[in-house]
Amino acid sequence: MSSTTARALSGYRRLFRARNKLFQGDVRALAESRLAIRAEFDKNRIVPDASHLEGLLVMIDEAEDMMLHGIVQGSLNERGNYEVKVKAEHADTEDTAATMEPITSKTVDRMTGAPPKVEITKSKPSS
Repeated sequence: MSSTTARALSGYRRLFRARNKLFQGDVRALAESRLAIRAEFDKNRIVPDASHLEGLLVMIDEAEDMMLHGIVQGSLNERGNYEVKVKAEHADTEDTAATMEPITSKTVDRMTGAPPKVEITKSKPSS
């Protein structure tokens, strides 16, 4: 097995683990992401150009990073609002003074286009 084949298979497994973590409990998202990942790998099964293949392997790393650190899953609560649990890995790890800006009326006003209805809530700190 060549080095690039091993990297591609490793990337395939890493993407599947990342999707399992990201979409935990969401049966539809798990099924759709499985099909999408598989379709992309099938579409690029034979790539004769080495530089294009290297670009695809880099995209695997970027997609995994985005799934693990760039996306959070929200769930609709009983009040009709989406509740999101932001974890430490979602903060920008390259910036030592990383902060995540909370959604407030002020941040909504800065959005382009018609601002959506946003309800600001505070959660109780966990003990």
